[in-house]
Amino acid sequence: MKLPFPTALAALCVIGCSAPRELHDVVYDARHGAAGTLDLYLPDIDGRPHALVYFIHGGAWKAGDKTDFTADARRLASSGFAVASTNYRLLPDGVFPGNAQDCNCAYAFLRAHAEDYDIDPARIVVMGYSAGGHLAGLVSLENTEPELVSDCAEQGGRMQPQPLGVVSVSGPQDMVKLYGELGAASTIDELIGGTPADKPDAYALASPIQHVAPGGPPWLVIEDGFDWGGIAEMAQTLKAAGVRETLLQIVGSLHLFEQWAEPGEYELGVPNDAPEAWIAIEDFLFDTVGTP
Repeated sequence: MKLPFPTALAALCVIGCSAPRELHDVVYDARHGAAGTLDLYLPDIDGRPHALVYFIHGGAWKAGDKTDFTADARRLASSGFAVASTNYRLLPDGVFPGNAQDCNCAYAFLRAHAEDYDIDPARIVVMGYSAGGHLAGLVSLENTEPELVSDCAEQGGRMQPQPLGVVSVSGPQDMVKLYGELGAASTIDELIGGTPADKPDAYALASPIQHVAPGGPPWLVIEDGFDWGGIAEMAQTLKAAGVRETLLQIVGSLHLFEQWAEPGEYELGVPNDAPEAWIAIEDFLFDTVGTP
C-alpha cells in the first residue's frame, strides 16, 4: 500500500533517523585505483537487510567524485536506507563503454557482498545525477548487453538482475540528440570516440532510450530547466512501453543552479537538492522498495 509522503517520511524516521555507519574507499575493482572504489552509508545494525540506494555521481563523464553525494547519502541512511556512492573511470580513461562497465561492476559487487553489509539484493534502486543519471539508465536497462558487462572479478562477464527502480536526475538518455544539442566541441565525441555518423552502433548502445522494453523497472525522471538529451522523451518512451514512470519538471531551475524562494534568486546546487525533488525521491523510494 502506498502511503502519502508525510506518513511515509514519519515511518522512515521511526526506522532510522540516526547517524549512519560509514565505510569509505571500499574497493570494488582493484585494477583502476581510486576509480574502482565506493563509499557505503549504512543504517544502525539491526540484524535485517536494508533496501539500497546505489548512487552514481555526475560531472560530464570527466569530473566529479563519489563524495559529491555525501550529504544526501547520510540523509537517506539516517532514514533507514543503505546507500552506496560509487566512483568510476572518468575521461580520458573512462571512454564508453568502460565507464558503464565500471558502474555495472560496482552493482555486481554490491549484490555479491549484500550479506556483508546488511543489504537486500532484491531491493536496489539505482540513482544518478547528470552523467550519473545517464549511467544509471545503462545499469538498469542494458545489463543484458554483453558489451556493458564488466570482466572485473566481482562480475566476470555475468549479467545481473535489473534493479528494482531508477531515479535519473537531469540525466541525458538519447546520446544522438545530446550530440546534436551540444555539438562536436562537447565531451560527447570524446566519450563515445567519434560522431554519431562515425559510431552509430556505439551511440545506440550508449542511449538508454533505445533499450526501453515492457517489464522494465519503474523510473522517476527529474528534469531541470533544460530538456537536454531526451529527458522528457525518455519519460514518454517508458510510458509508451507500459513501464511505470513519473516525470517531475523543476520549473525555474537550471542544470547547476537552483531557483529558490524568489524569482531570480539562485543558489549553487543540483536539481535533486530542490525540496520538491526530495519529496518525490523519498516517496518513490518508499513506494518502490517498501520499508527500507
